[in-house]
Amino acid sequence: MTRTDDPFIILGVSAEASREEVQRAYRRLAMFWHPDRNPSPIAGNEFKRIHAAYELLRDPQRLAESRQAQTSGATASDTAADSGGADLVLAMILTLEEAASGCRKNVELIDSVRCRTCAGSGRVQHDHLVPCPACSGCGRVSRASGRTSRCDICAGRGYLRETACTDCRGSGRQQALRTLAVTVPPGLLDGERLRLTRQAPRPPGGEEAVAGDLYLEIRFAAHALFVVQGRDLHCRVPVSVFRRLAGGRVEVPTLTGSVSFALPPWAQHTGEHRLPGYGYPGKRAGAAGDLVVHLQSIDPHVGPDDIELLEGLEGLEGRLAAALERRAPQLAAWELQMRARRQEASG
Repeated sequence: MTRTDDPFIILGVSAEASREEVQRAYRRLAMFWHPDRNPSPIAGNEFKRIHAAYELLRDPQRLAESRQAQTSGATASDTAADSGGADLVLAMILTLEEAASGCRKNVELIDSVRCRTCAGSGRVQHDHLVPCPACSGCGRVSRASGRTSRCDICAGRGYLRETACTDCRGSGRQQALRTLAVTVPPGLLDGERLRLTRQAPRPPGGEEAVAGDLYLEIRFAAHALFVVQGRDLHCRVPVSVFRRLAGGRVEVPTLTGSVSFALPPWAQHTGEHRLPGYGYPGKRAGAAGDLVVHLQSIDPHVGPDDIELLEGLEGLEGRLAAALERRAPQLAAWELQMRARRQEASG
């Protein structure tokens, strides 16, 4: 499993999320990306990706195996030729809003540091003699034959002035948490990397060992509204069938709020509507992409109080019938088929 296939990233949940949180995230995203509901050209692939992530999270054994493979791949990254230290690649999960505007994030690393108790020597000097931990102060140890012999650790004396450091177990090194404050510049895309020179955890060879580089790979958490294609943002927006017929202003979301555009009257399809410059921002004051709006026509429920109002549309239906081929070619073709069938039936 690569980091792009991390199921937690795809579903936009943390690694500590409960089963119920995972299920809620999956249902929300699956409903949004189902090809029958979403006209976006990438909806099918995104739906399959979300479903695969959910199935993986439902199988603890497969998830553990995938994580092990991912960890092995990350820690086995190429060694920097000029440093001798191993580089490390970690995923940094950002929301679209965080990545678009830039943000400040903390990255936690487990590093090998010199033990403070023994100053890296692995041994501790005592002010007074202490019992030998190997023979408990008696100077002799039991052997497999059932006999006892002189303790090699304390040379039979039973007591020691120096013992192995218990804090680092005699290694001279300890594992410690290190936190890096990272500034993420605005406009980075999914898959791009930030390089932090000499910030990878040091190998267990002492503080003199040169650290490798740390690469933070940007990954976008799944968003409930937007899908990124290049720097274009695709968004599905439901509109009433009456709004499509009459036209008017349609409000759509953006990464920083919302904007409206004029929908022409008598729109004949729910195709793409591009709003230039309202997409994902460019890097270093570069041009932003477009916001691509996919309109989804919704037929509202009509109640008894609406019937009288709808009956007033009979005149409109008559005018429509007079120029059906021009104004509604699909209906005109259907009328021709029905007329042919009536003629066949009559004889």
